Amino acid sequence: MKYHPDRNPSENAQEEFLKITEAYEILTGKRKLVHSLESKRTGSARPQQKERVREARRRHYEQVIKEQEETEIYFKGLLKSRGWKVVTRSSILGAILSLCLILDLFLPHHYSQDRMTHYAMDVYSSGQTIEKRVSLVRTAKNQEYWIEELDYPFYGQYPDFFVQKSWIFRDPTNLVSIQRGKFVHYAVHYTYFSFFYLLIPVFLIPAFTCYYKRKTITFTILYYLSLYLSTGLMLLFLISDLHWLHLLTLGFV
Repeated sequence: MKYHPDRNPSENAQEEFLKITEAYEILTGKRKLVHSLESKRTGSARPQQKERVREARRRHYEQVIKEQEETEIYFKGLLKSRGWKVVTRSSILGAILSLCLILDLFLPHHYSQDRMTHYAMDVYSSGQTIEKRVSLVRTAKNQEYWIEELDYPFYGQYPDFFVQKSWIFRDPTNLVSIQRGKFVHYAVHYTYFSFFYLLIPVFLIPAFTCYYKRKTITFTILYYLSLYLSTGLMLLFLISDLHWLHLLTLGFV
């Protein structure tokens, strides 16, 4: 567009426009490079400058119209495909899951009693910006939890504890130990709830895709992210730890 005759009427710009148009046609296969080179070597007659520019302009507009038609066909096919139906349904599901994850931050918790039977001697990093030690704990109910800052009073003196779980999805958030009349909380890591701040944006990608819905490469990228990444992660989330059942019963089961 910088050298297009409608914007830049100078002779130099017209020559550049001709070169760009010819190069584009060669790269897209509409013109063979060997023919163009032969024409230059043999010195065959060329139309006058104005006629050449007029012809290049016509070909340019034809190419633009053709690309617009191809783009229109592509996006119409995209929006009529089964994949788009999956994306629209995923947008609703993703919004519901995101809302429930947010509500889990504020709703009351479930508590169940358990007892520590084994613990890991190795200490691992939580992977957060502020380094925290996390250790593996195994319980009498054959459950495993990665907890933060395991200490002697917990495993040596007060092995009985309560598992604190979120209300709707019942994901463990803390192990609560009663030590000398005080409640001591040990944060649980590596659960879905501990990564809710990552899950919510991914779950909302389909909803944003349905809202955005423009004929751009950005929409195409969002479409495939919604179809494969977001939808796949939602299904994995629902089948893990009976999340689908907790969602249907709003945490009462």
